[in-house]
Amino acid sequence: MVTVTPMKKHLCSKRGQALVELTLITPLMLLLVFGVVEIGSLISTYLTLTHTTREGANLTSRGEDPNDAIDAIKAAASPTIRANNSPQWRIIYTRIVQDPNVECTTAPCNYIVDDQITEGDLDQDSVLGTSKGTIINEKIDGVDSVKPNQIFHSIEVYYDYGPNVISFVGKGFNTLLYDRTIFTNVSAI
Repeated sequence: MVTVTPMKKHLCSKRGQALVELTLITPLMLLLVFGVVEIGSLISTYLTLTHTTREGANLTSRGEDPNDAIDAIKAAASPTIRANNSPQWRIIYTRIVQDPNVECTTAPCNYIVDDQITEGDLDQDSVLGTSKGTIINEKIDGVDSVKPNQIFHSIEVYYDYGPNVISFVGKGFNTLLYDRTIFTNVSAI
């Protein structure tokens, strides 16, 4: 018969083991939960921007005033884009026209910036050009041939997600989100 001394019994005890394991694993589980929430929020924000650029370009291509389309974008993207966080975002409407002086049968074609409207205080410029008369030589996805003087409407949205980061997990990725949608003028087709 083996006798167990009180000291040996105390040293071999499993009491408290679960508490120690829980204490060690809790910070890791919290980090994982915050990371999932952070990535989910980032994806939701990006999908909001994608949806609003498409809707804005669709509205302007159907003849809606660009200022009204930008207002509709801001309303649809709320609370991501709102008046009190204008340093975090910029919406850029650009009307571009196929260069009438250069015939285009295959892409890339020459386009001219015909009009541009911006809102928001984020310091980002349009990828298409920043001033009226800028010539763009770029292939527009989905457009293989362009009619002379064909009009396109572009909505670009920049959003700085950085101030919304809720955990240090989010500090490791680029927080500047960008999306652009270009529609042709529906009435001209």
